[in-house]
Amino acid sequence: MFDAPLHLLQLPPPGSTVVVAMSGGVDSSLVAVLLTEHGCRVIGATMRVYDGSIQFPEGTGSGCYGPGEEEDEESCRRLCSRLGADYRVIDLSDVYAREILGYFKAEYRSGRTPNPCLRCNPLLKFGLLPQALRDEGIAFDYYATGHYVRLFAPETEGTLPYLAPASDPKKDQSYFLYRVHSDVLATVRFPLGSMSKVEVRRLALERGLESAEKKDSQDFIAADDYGPVFADIPPPSGDIVDTTGRKLGSHHGIVRYTIGQRRGIGLSAGSDPLYVLGLDAPANRVIVGPESALFATILKAEDPVWAPGFGLAPFRAFVKIRLASKPAAALVTPIPDGSVEVIFDQPQRAIAPGQSAVFYVEAPEVGLVIAGGAVIMSGERNARTR
Repeated sequence: MFDAPLHLLQLPPPGSTVVVAMSGGVDSSLVAVLLTEHGCRVIGATMRVYDGSIQFPEGTGSGCYGPGEEEDEESCRRLCSRLGADYRVIDLSDVYAREILGYFKAEYRSGRTPNPCLRCNPLLKFGLLPQALRDEGIAFDYYATGHYVRLFAPETEGTLPYLAPASDPKKDQSYFLYRVHSDVLATVRFPLGSMSKVEVRRLALERGLESAEKKDSQDFIAADDYGPVFADIPPPSGDIVDTTGRKLGSHHGIVRYTIGQRRGIGLSAGSDPLYVLGLDAPANRVIVGPESALFATILKAEDPVWAPGFGLAPFRAFVKIRLASKPAAALVTPIPDGSVEVIFDQPQRAIAPGQSAVFYVEAPEVGLVIAGGAVIMSGERNARTR
């Protein structure tokens, strides 16, 4: 599958101009410092996404979307001033509201389970943010972020890289980045990909960074639930039914449920707990049943993104159907109509339409790298006989 050995892409060479996408957290702050120490000219950049149109309760924490951006921007500005680096804030709030929040709400209302990070990364963080800087006449050689992920590429000049999991499996974020195309990744670097979080905080403390002990913010929104996001059109109540269509109870909006969910249903079938098996958006119904009905062997997916050399023929892979799932052995088959079929060696639990299946393959002397991924359409319980 790989024509040449792969090597880890290291830091940009000293003297390079590097844009660092900064959030105010410890990861991106340390990246800016390490690249400066390495002899690179750093330009800090933050994308502003919160427009104030959605109000969140006070004291509910922080997230990618929500109030608190000005405080984060000031933190980034102070660090860049200390480093002698330029700093820019790019307002992408209109695009974010339309393309990320709009997508998020539409997916949930249609009975699917969205993943906003998988849409935001290629479109905004690795797309419109660096492009906006170029449009302002800012020239740079590389783009860097604080993601925990690694890049490997063949030695041959001009060949495209492959995403690989971080050295620290607990912090690996490769799943979130599979939709960033290889030609974009060619000039991207991830300085933290071979570090643990413990090491990152230690290095930040040694350098006196104000973000060194700042709590990680990995939530989508600054709230404990998604209620504020759907306040524009309150979700209507409907029926909770079993697989035969028999009504068992009522729900307060399908946006509150996802495949595999157990808590919050408020029903039971004797001694056996009930799980969400499906969401029927046209009928506004939540379908529930036993946990055994959650397992499927075949997965259908659409809108694939492929790494170099993949996407034309079937291949064996380890497939993740959500961030927290373990990679499972499967046969991945690209279909001529642009869809993808995945047949697992063992049934998988709670395959959720709208989530993504990401395909990992073994690369010699490297380990796993991403061969591609696609958005899940459906899961089927039993494999067909071919």
